[in-house]
Amino acid sequence: MTENDKTMGVRVRLSNECGRRYRYLLGMVLPSWCLFSSMLFSVLLSSPVFASEAVSAPEASGTKPPASAFYRLPQFAQPRLSPSGRYMSAKVRINDKLGLFVKPLEGDEESFLLDSGDLWTIRKTLWISGHEILVGSSRATVLGGTPITITRAVVLNMENRKVRALFRREKGLGFLQLQDRFLGRIPDREGAFLIEGTKGSNAKSPSVYAVKGSPSKLPSRPVQKARKDVVGWRADQLGNVRVGYGFTPDQESGVLKLKDAQGTWHDTSELLDRTAEVLALPTRDLNAYLILMLPNSQDSGGENNGGLRHVYEYDVSTGAEKLVYPANHSEIANISMDLRGEDVALVHYQDESLPPLILDPLLKKLFAALGAHFPDAWVSLAGVSDDLSRALFIVNSPTVPGVLHLYNAEARALNEISVQYPDLQSSDLAEVYSLRYPARDGLEIPAYLTLPKGLAPESARGLPFVVLPHGGPHARDFRRFDWLAQMLANEGYGVLQMNFRGSTGYGADFEQAGRKQWATVMIDDITDGATWLVDRGMANPARMCIVGASFGGYAAMMSVVKEPRLYECGVSLNGVSDLISLIKGERRYIGGTYYTRHIGQLASDADALRQGSPINGVKEVQVPLMLVHSDRDRVVPPRQTRKMAKALKRAQKNVQTLELPQGDHYLSRQDNRKTFAEALLSFLSENLGEGVGNQVQ
Repeated sequence: MTENDKTMGVRVRLSNECGRRYRYLLGMVLPSWCLFSSMLFSVLLSSPVFASEAVSAPEASGTKPPASAFYRLPQFAQPRLSPSGRYMSAKVRINDKLGLFVKPLEGDEESFLLDSGDLWTIRKTLWISGHEILVGSSRATVLGGTPITITRAVVLNMENRKVRALFRREKGLGFLQLQDRFLGRIPDREGAFLIEGTKGSNAKSPSVYAVKGSPSKLPSRPVQKARKDVVGWRADQLGNVRVGYGFTPDQESGVLKLKDAQGTWHDTSELLDRTAEVLALPTRDLNAYLILMLPNSQDSGGENNGGLRHVYEYDVSTGAEKLVYPANHSEIANISMDLRGEDVALVHYQDESLPPLILDPLLKKLFAALGAHFPDAWVSLAGVSDDLSRALFIVNSPTVPGVLHLYNAEARALNEISVQYPDLQSSDLAEVYSLRYPARDGLEIPAYLTLPKGLAPESARGLPFVVLPHGGPHARDFRRFDWLAQMLANEGYGVLQMNFRGSTGYGADFEQAGRKQWATVMIDDITDGATWLVDRGMANPARMCIVGASFGGYAAMMSVVKEPRLYECGVSLNGVSDLISLIKGERRYIGGTYYTRHIGQLASDADALRQGSPINGVKEVQVPLMLVHSDRDRVVPPRQTRKMAKALKRAQKNVQTLELPQGDHYLSRQDNRKTFAEALLSFLSENLGEGVGNQVQ
């Protein structure tokens, strides 16, 4: 399952599939912040620094790394650069969780570490001035027996080292739950930012407010008033609110509204029939939008090409379209504009083998420098200062597990700042092979194969294998560092990850082919990957297990129901076992029925939903199952796993259960990662035997 940061409102849910669910807590609870202004974070500050023209390669590792080197929380996440370029922030590991670390990039100023305490989790950050950063945190709690999540916002001022809580006296019921829906800063007003919020009790229709300082309440007047059917907003890089999205009152159709240069709103919901996605909001012309969508029937310049969407410049005032980036072989993943939002600077494709289209001359040089040292790696731009004096980049590949680099224009140097997994070297990591295998109907399914070090697809024979379908399901796997797949390969297991139908990134036809096909086409695509491994001789048919999280957990349970003789075991982490109860539980939320079109309708699809629920097929299970769930999961309710475990036990099936205390949907706590990873390896060893090891040269 995936989350969407635009979820909002009282008893709110608007997300892909089973997304983040938020319900309002009637009261104000603020996180207990722990401040460490003098603490130096040793790994970040002591990492090697190098110039781009003299980069040193990682040293070879002499021994196999322990599993803990993989399942530890990453050293950093969500790096951000302040507008002044004076500070860099990132979420870093502290006390089994990720806290916020702010590092001055010049002078003798000390670094700053912010810990949200045990009950709260730092969720998002936004620099709003050269020295102020917004911090949003979340907490799982229960109201009237109903699990909910609440969020709060604070401002950290690095000049005076103070943290101030926002909106402490806000009484509107529609704003009491989610208070960190930041849209972005207002660049021409130092310290000002945009935030979604509601006055009174109506959370369905949020407005947008411009906030500066540390107010205890929302401003009296919004900069953008609520509009019918709009449940979320988007602003451009100059702070202009220009996109509204939502759904019709019957939740049967999506809604997309765009604003023109004169401030008039246009209902452009018909573009959603072409699976439109707004990628960028150019500011040079406020009528213009860069939209990823299928070609219309009159567009002679953009052939459908298997459902691949093209990028059009869309003029909202006239409805005119101009094809700017055709999808010849791959859809565009994202577009980065320059700092003022006027011109396109960088275009990334979904196909990772395609180099990005770089239009900015300086970016082109920096990407080339990083690419020369890290060939076959994914380079992403994490932030740029307003004066272009500094820029942050992240490099990631199967054998480069997240390296953060800082470009300093004055020194003309590209320096390494930190690595996400400092206990791992490139020589420790397994190669990941891109491949395609045929589904039973002949369609090719893209997949990634991770093998124990020293093995290649041609030499891998009779290995113990883990089939690892991704979550979402409207998401995808990438050929990058994956801690779980690499840990399994390190222990001697082959790993197959497939982007089954319903996955994103391969065009609208491919994604829509998975709609309402959870238990059929999507599971069949996974099954066909497992049988392909056996037919090729790579996998030992008596030593294969299916493991997954979220939708992947559902797939693991459903696969051992549908294919009781294919796998030797199955593992579900935070998986769905009962589709009908899941859909019923979602109907109480704003947008909760809109996304059932991806799974099924209770009235018309009831039989398929029952047959597609693992809990109704426990009698078919013939192999051991390990069911794991986080007790504070707000995406998939823990009762989904508890009910499945009870049903398996009643049927006298071999089932192991494990509940992760204070755990969320994403294994965000170090202790939960450790518990799950070690339990998984023990379970695999018990049911598949030990892996082949890394002794192959």
